[in-house]
Amino acid sequence: MGRPATPAEAFEHGDPRRYRRGCRCTACKTGVTAAVRRQRYLRATGRGATVNPQRAARHIELLRNLGMSDKDIQAEAGVCQNVFYRIAKQRSDVHRDSETRILAVKPRQVDQARSGIHLSGRGTILRLRALAADGWPAVHLADRCGKHKQFIVHLQNSNPDTAIVRRWVADYVTALSNQLAGQSPEDHGVAPHIAGRTRKTAASKGWVGTAYFDPDDYDNPDFTPAVEDTTPRRQVIAENAHWLMQHGGLDRAVAAHRLGVHKSYVDHALREHPDTDLGVAA
Repeated sequence: MGRPATPAEAFEHGDPRRYRRGCRCTACKTGVTAAVRRQRYLRATGRGATVNPQRAARHIELLRNLGMSDKDIQAEAGVCQNVFYRIAKQRSDVHRDSETRILAVKPRQVDQARSGIHLSGRGTILRLRALAADGWPAVHLADRCGKHKQFIVHLQNSNPDTAIVRRWVADYVTALSNQLAGQSPEDHGVAPHIAGRTRKTAASKGWVGTAYFDPDDYDNPDFTPAVEDTTPRRQVIAENAHWLMQHGGLDRAVAAHRLGVHKSYVDHALREHPDTDLGVAA
């Protein structure tokens, strides 16, 4: 089913778009006549009715970087969503009038929640990785964010030291992390085998769970919770289980579940590395 058509009432009298939607008042007739004459003039002077979208796309990027949201830009420019994104992504030439309306939006600094301003992607990426290490699959996180699974996967696999994200992306990932941190995915409809597989995949990439982080740690470039790759796996499991039991308040069975191994593996690991064994009740 297609997007509902914009009604004539959405435009002022005299706007050619209102005439094309059925209004036949004198002002609209005058407006469309002027537009037709202008198009004829442009064609006669070697300038078509459409232009390359590059200039308008650069202006959209400027407005976004100042913190303006896409919806605000669309509203001020008076362009529909389809036209706006066709310009922003430079998919094809656009009507000269659309370019004029985009360029007429005055740049201004906007610092508000859920804006389009750029931020470091470090905190966003580490939060999503930590949730994966806890067992939250990308498809489940995507559903909660109203995004596609591949969007989450792309962020998780981005370089946290160089990636940048929009502020609205950082805001909703932070809210999602605060909501899900420390919770078991299995208690929220995630199948145990899927949660377990997600934990194992995250562990293989060196990602650690939310129990390893305080809220400020995600955005701290000097905080590195990942274990060195040269450490033997059983020692890593012992150290991680120790940490989860000491700082996360988990028993051995739950810690083993979080780490994607059987409880007996944690028992053996702690026996081999007694310096990490807290003597926490099994």
